[in-house]
Amino acid sequence: MLLRPTWAEIDLAAATHNLKKIKQKAGRDTRILAIVKANGYGHGSVEMAKVCERFKTYLGVALIEEAITLRKAGIKAPILILGSIFPFANFKYVLEYDLIPTIASLAGARALSALARKHRREIKFHLKIDTGMGRVGLNYKTALNTIIKISGLPYIKMDGIYTHLASAESDEDFTREQVGNFTQILKLMEQANIQVRYRHVAGSAAMLKYTQAGFNMVRPGLLLYGIQPYPGAFRQIKLRPVLSLKSKIVYLKRMRKGASISYGRTFFTKRNSFIATLPVGYADGYRWELSGKAEVLVKGRRFPVVGRVCMDMLMVDLTGLKGVDVGEEAVLIGCQGREEISVAELANRAGTITYEIVCGISGRVPRIYK
Repeated sequence: MLLRPTWAEIDLAAATHNLKKIKQKAGRDTRILAIVKANGYGHGSVEMAKVCERFKTYLGVALIEEAITLRKAGIKAPILILGSIFPFANFKYVLEYDLIPTIASLAGARALSALARKHRREIKFHLKIDTGMGRVGLNYKTALNTIIKISGLPYIKMDGIYTHLASAESDEDFTREQVGNFTQILKLMEQANIQVRYRHVAGSAAMLKYTQAGFNMVRPGLLLYGIQPYPGAFRQIKLRPVLSLKSKIVYLKRMRKGASISYGRTFFTKRNSFIATLPVGYADGYRWELSGKAEVLVKGRRFPVVGRVCMDMLMVDLTGLKGVDVGEEAVLIGCQGREEISVAELANRAGTITYEIVCGISGRVPRIYK
């Protein structure tokens, strides 16, 4: 039910287009692990997972709860939990909902093995190696002995092994170093006769920039949603934005030169002005840092956000625009006419990253799927 005229439009046809392009780029022999964590980067995890299932992808989430949500919605695709599971007692949900956990320690592997032995069921997992991210994973320098011990545990199967790149979009030398560290581990495992089906390193940036980082599985996140992982990325792959953020004008007023607008009186009109109010604010994920820095689209033209963004509202200077009335659509993210406001543009103006812009669109903003 759309009572307040602010909403996010999710273009599932664009998501389908993006997956086709990603599969073409990755190659026939490379499996796709589509990242749908954080409610599908704010796009809706269940709806995005349904699109991905048609392409027979794996799905990647951060939390057990996210995986359970997908299973309860009828999603049957393999789901890898990318986060470190703790306490280990929570492995019971891996078994109950047929999930694939990430293992990053011998203690975790032993706990998983004990559970699998108790139920006499094989549980597959992916092993995480730390090659320079410094977050979660076996240290690549000392990992082999632990890998040998883990591979000998009963009832569990290492079906994949992966690492996480720290700066694939910006630091070529360190990225190649990380890939090299990971490759060395794979060589040592091969010498020890330890087999693993899936080997993955590359997220969105790396799968475009580093051919050797592909291995036989890739983990597209931003690309799935049609967001550039770095400037110029779409010169290599033609994708379409999936999300648009829209609202409607709920109030219009004429204000004299020198009038202040919004909290803190940080903005004063420099002329007689025509000001619109939109029912969207930082509680919806339209960041406070965009105050006085961003623009919105009305009738296919750009107009500035003026004054501070409020919790539930923001103001836009429409001076010079004719033929507009209450109820007129405004685009905060997306296209209108020949103009576009991208997620990357908003992130740049807010001094943050694209992930925060889309993940930050709150649950009180309805998602409309088309």
